[in-house]
Amino acid sequence: MPRYPLTHTLRVAAALVVLISTSATAQQRVLIIGGAGHAGSAVARMLIERGDHVTAFVRATTDRSKLEDVPVDYVVGDAMIAAEVAAALEGKQFDVMFETVQVWPGTEASYTQMYENFVPWAKRMGVKQFISIGGGCGENPREDCPLSPPLYELSQDMNRSEHILRDSGVPYTIIRVGVLIPSNPFHPDADKRSGTSYMTTDLTKFGGVLRVDLNEQIVACIGAERCLNKTFIIDDATIKPQIDHWICKRANEGPVVSGNVPACGPMPRVTEAQLRGSP
Repeated sequence: MPRYPLTHTLRVAAALVVLISTSATAQQRVLIIGGAGHAGSAVARMLIERGDHVTAFVRATTDRSKLEDVPVDYVVGDAMIAAEVAAALEGKQFDVMFETVQVWPGTEASYTQMYENFVPWAKRMGVKQFISIGGGCGENPREDCPLSPPLYELSQDMNRSEHILRDSGVPYTIIRVGVLIPSNPFHPDADKRSGTSYMTTDLTKFGGVLRVDLNEQIVACIGAERCLNKTFIIDDATIKPQIDHWICKRANEGPVVSGNVPACGPMPRVTEAQLRGSP
């Protein structure tokens, strides 16, 4: 058996300590607000696969079937009711919070109320990162936003929630999504990815992205120094025909449209030529 100098042995031992320490701290404790939904459950699975510990914040009546075969913890409450959020989070500790709740135009629920409920708890816990999916128009005025009036109002509600988060002092990552293709999670294109989406801090853009690409960008940002205290626009030039069509429909018809719009034509399918396939 070869013999090594003491200094070499000590260096190896130190390296092992660093490796073990790094591995021990690599696991993130992530709370996904709305974690049993389409986006939340997809991100949860990706985080669990890479070794993070995931807790889903859900309502008592939420269908949890999308997560039934993965090791997820749950906290239960209504995200819009401050007392229920407090009761659910009391005594808990998380490194990261990720909000993925869908608020619909014209309802009493609001992103502003939800962030008023959660952000103080994130600050109290010393959360290292709060990830928010923001509205695609951000601070842009109505005339510079390619959304129907109801969607623009929803975008402004998301914008107010962004201010609550940024002003709190909690480390944040905001990813603004103008167009999510497809908007229907049951559409045949819902599980496709281009692999060419990118995030930019040029907030004058209005971008679009495929669902799977968005989920991958979110997971890549969780725990990443490069994403802290930044607001991004996410975009993907590969799917520009789908983005242009979505904008055309919303500009002409409003937030809920089915079938073809004469001014816009049929919704183009995502073609194989636009995709890179699985990573």
